[in-house]
Amino acid sequence: MSIFSRLAIRGSLPTARGVRTVRWFLAAAWIIAFTCTPAAAAEVVEAETIRVAAVGEDSGETLLASTEATPATAPAEDRGKVFACGIRLQDEIELVNVRNVCGCCDPARLREGITFENYAMCNDSGARRWQTSDLQSFLNFNSSVPTVIFIHGNQITPADAKYQGLDAYRRIILHGESAPPIRFVIFSWPSAKINGLLRDVRVKAARTGPAGYQLAWLVDQMPAETPLSLAGFSFGARIITGGLHILAGGSLGGGMSLSDHVHPVRPPMSVFMMASALHAHWLGDGQYHGLAMTQVSKMCLVNNCKDRAMVYYDFIEPGLGGPQALGLCGPTCISRENARKIFQRDVSCYVGPDHELDRYMCAPGDAGLFWQYTLGASVGK
Repeated sequence: MSIFSRLAIRGSLPTARGVRTVRWFLAAAWIIAFTCTPAAAAEVVEAETIRVAAVGEDSGETLLASTEATPATAPAEDRGKVFACGIRLQDEIELVNVRNVCGCCDPARLREGITFENYAMCNDSGARRWQTSDLQSFLNFNSSVPTVIFIHGNQITPADAKYQGLDAYRRIILHGESAPPIRFVIFSWPSAKINGLLRDVRVKAARTGPAGYQLAWLVDQMPAETPLSLAGFSFGARIITGGLHILAGGSLGGGMSLSDHVHPVRPPMSVFMMASALHAHWLGDGQYHGLAMTQVSKMCLVNNCKDRAMVYYDFIEPGLGGPQALGLCGPTCISRENARKIFQRDVSCYVGPDHELDRYMCAPGDAGLFWQYTLGASVGK
C-alpha cells in the first residue's frame, strides 16, 4: 500500500481537533524538510510554530510549551528566560554581508558596499523577520552588550549563512538562558560553491584574505569597550586569525592592512574555532598570521584528526608536501606564551570524517564550549 493510501485512511479516522492540528503540523514539517532548502524550511517551520501555538490557545489545548506561546505577556522578571522560536526576547541577531564587496580592501567602498540586516521582532508573539539595517545602526548599538561575531565556512549561500548562524545561536543560548542580553552577529562572506572541488577550495582560500581585512575593518569601527568575541568554522577560522593579525598592525600583502585605526587600543578577545582551515604554523611568531595571538585573551580549538577536509588540506597548495591544517592536530611552531592561551579538544570520535558544521555543533560539549569561550566569557558564565 502506498504512503498516500495510508495517510488517506488515517485522515478518515475520527480524532480530536487538537490531535489533528498537531498531525497537520508534523506532516507539513516533513514535507518542508524534503522540498525546501534548509534556510527556507527553517523560516516556514518558525511561522507554523507560532500559528499552531495560536490554535492551541484558542481551543483551550496546550500544544506547545508556554514559554514559546506567550512571550509578550511574560512578567518583566521572567522575560530573560522567555524564548520565541528558540530566540530570547532581549537578544539581538544581526547579519553583516560582505559578498557585494568580495575582494575589496578600500575603506570608503566597504562603508558603502557592506550590507546589514537585523533579525527583528515583527509581532507580539515574538516572531522575527530579517529587516534591512545599515552601518550606523550597527555601530550605534549599546556598546556594553556582549557581542560575538560568527563566521561560517565554505560553500555557503547567503540564505544558508543565515540558517547556520541562527542554528548556532539557538544551540549555544541554551547554555546561557539566564545571561544578560547579548548580540549575535553573522558574518557572511562570498563562499557559495563554484565548479571544481580543488578550484573551489583554492579560490575560497584566496578570498579569506580580503574577508579577514573586512572583518578587521568592521571590528575597528566598533567601540573599543564592546565585550567582543569571535567564532568560526573551517575557512571562517582562517578569516578570524587573518583579521586579528591585521588588527594588530600586520599585513597580508596586496594592501591588506589598516593604515589608520579608529580604535588603536582594544582589549584582547576570546576566540572559538572549529576545524580551522589555515596552516598549522601560521600562528607562530613571524608567520603569516603571526600577530593574531597578540589580540587573543584565550582560544578554544576544536580539532578533528579524521575530518577529510583537514586530512587533505595539503592539496590547498600546488605541489607535494603541502601544509598541515590547524584543525587537524592544533598549532605548530607556536611560542610557549601563546600556547598557554589555547585549549584544544579533538572530536574525531564524535564527528568522524565529515566536514559539516552541524556535526561539530552536535558533538557533546561543543555548544557549551562555544558559549563558554565567547559570550560566556563576557558575562562570566
